Order: sequence, then C-alpha cells, then structure tokens
Amino acid sequence: MAGYVLAALGGFGLPTMLAFAALLVAAVWALASVRDPRAAWMVVTVLALLVIALGSPTDEWDPRSIWLFHARRIFEDGSLYAMLDGYAGFSHNDYPALVPLLSASSAQLVGDWNELFPKAAGTLLLLPALLLIARSLRSWWVAGLFAVVTLQVGGRYLADGYMDALLAVYAVAALASAARCTERTQRIAWDELLPFVLSTAVLSLIKNEGMVLATVIAAAMAAVVVLRERRVPWTLLIAFVVAMLPLLAWKLAVAGAHLTNDLASTDMKGQLLSRLPELANSTLILKKLFREWALVPLLVLAVLWRRTWSNPVVLAGAVAGLVYAGVLYAVYLGTPHDLEWHLATSVKRVVLPVFLLLMYALLVVVDRWRSAPKAAPVTQ
Repeated sequence: MAGYVLAALGGFGLPTMLAFAALLVAAVWALASVRDPRAAWMVVTVLALLVIALGSPTDEWDPRSIWLFHARRIFEDGSLYAMLDGYAGFSHNDYPALVPLLSASSAQLVGDWNELFPKAAGTLLLLPALLLIARSLRSWWVAGLFAVVTLQVGGRYLADGYMDALLAVYAVAALASAARCTERTQRIAWDELLPFVLSTAVLSLIKNEGMVLATVIAAAMAAVVVLRERRVPWTLLIAFVVAMLPLLAWKLAVAGAHLTNDLASTDMKGQLLSRLPELANSTLILKKLFREWALVPLLVLAVLWRRTWSNPVVLAGAVAGLVYAGVLYAVYLGTPHDLEWHLATSVKRVVLPVFLLLMYALLVVVDRWRSAPKAAPVTQ
C-alpha cells in the first residue's frame, strides 16, 4: 500500500521498486513464522503456488488483456494513471490498478518485462492475507483445512493471473481482522485496526467487486455487533472509511478522465425488471451461484444455528456471503449481455468469495467448538 500511495502521488520508479523489494524481504522474513504450524500451512501453500505461477505463462483473456496489459502500460509509461487515456477500452481502463502496479514493479525490479514475474506478483500478494487468516484460527489442523479449501475453491485462479481468487482470500482476511477490531477493550487496539485497514484497502483495490465486498463485510460485522451487543462499533466504521480513501482517489481520477464501466453505463435496472418475471432466469442464476458443494457449508451453518449465532465472525461471514450472492444475482439479472453467455464465462470466478466466506465461517465453528458457551439450564 505504501508503494501504491507513492505511485498515486507520481512516485513510480525507484520508490515503487523499493516497495516491491520490501515486500519480497517481508515474504522471506515470513518463512520464520513456519514455527507456528498455522502459518506453516499458508507459507507452504503460497510457495507451491509461486512455483506454478512462475512456471506457466497464461493464455487466458482477462489476465493477458486486462491485468497484465495494464501492468505493461504502467511499466512502459512509468505512471499509475497510464490507462486513463482511454486507449484500448476493451481492457476496462477504469479497473483499480493496485495489482497491475505490483506486477509493473516486479518487472522493474528484474529490469525488463516478461510473462512470468508480473503474473506471479499477484500470487505473492496472497501471503499477507493468508497469514492474517491463520492468526484468526486457533487450531493448526483447522488452518490446514482452510489452506486445502482455498486450493480447492480457488484452483487455477490462484496462479494464472486472474484476480477473483485473490479477491476471495482478501475478503476472508478483511472479515477475520474486522472481528478482532470489534472486541471490547479499554483502549483503541491500533495493532488490530491496522491489519483491518490495510486488508480492506487492498480488497477494494483488487477489482471493482472489491469495493462491494469490503462494504458488505464491514456492514455485516457492524450489524452483528449492534444486534448482539447493542452497541455501534464506531472504531470499525471509521477504520473502514479510512480504508476506502485510496479507492476514492482512484475513482475521482477515473471520473476526471471521463471513463465509464460497461455495466454501470447500461440500463441495468431495466434489464433486471424485464428478466425478473421469468422464473427460468432466476433459477438458472441461482443454480450457477450455488453449484456443487457450495450449499454444504450454508446448510451446516443453518443446522448449527445456535453456534453460528454465538460467534460474531461466523454470523458475519455467513451474512456477508449470502448478501454478496444476492448482489451477484442482481448483477446477472441486470446484465446487458446474453445471460447464459455471461454466466458461462464468469460465474465460476466471481462466486469464489461466496464459497470461501461460507467455508471460513464453517471452519471457525469447528475451530471453536469446544469453547462454545454451554446452554443455560432449563428452569421450571
């Protein structure tokens, strides 16, 4: 984030290269954390994914024509705002530029552009989020299960240059750090606020959906605290506003360049209202969103409702996952594209945050099963 702020202020070059070098040093330093079995799972997972990312150039449309293309433009032009000239509109020039900047900085560090190091930079960015998630879990074997679930859910999207798996992991990291920020203390826990601010800021800057996810997670966590504890978590809400400032600055730059988004510039409301009466459309979308085993964690959380309600992070994770699924349902129902084509080309990727949030909530239930409060005795 320090490198991003420097680039936003016109400091692309040596400052951003040093920021990326610092990230590499921090990643090497993280190897020392393998003494904690929870962190060891995450470090080994990222190392394996880096080997795959560095050994396999991608030929997928989104990585090559959007994210790596933006990174190449930043690298060649030496500016975070290289895309704002409107050139190659098919590449969605309004998309946030954090990961492309990271990729451009990696190419700058090695001295030339290539097809491997810039793509692997996004995979490396998984490590801070996974370490935050590991810290939120108490049992080493539950952390291991989460690493396995991440690999199962994310699959190839973790190492081939797509942003969706990265988005899902940072959504869980934001949720885990938000829960720690809402714990009752006598002082402001700056050491807990900073991870939340940074993970939320990164989440919002990965792609446009990140802003929606960050808002949903913060709102879900705040709502749970209000309902269960009858208090407003002002510290969490203020931290969320601070985390949104880098994205606000980017959106202002995009607005100043008069760039538009392909979905936002269409009549989504009209499309939604025209498709809504046809039950087949809703059935098709919901079937795709909750495909295969995605219903399993949701059903288990519903069956274990008492334990779900007793833990704020579990409840907030389930609520955030369902609300975000509702957002995706509305987006697909209002898409200006052919519905079946849009679902076929994107739903497997964009639904990843829903899966991972629900699975994390379920694993937290398992992780804290023994410490769950006992039922109060029934009195006559």
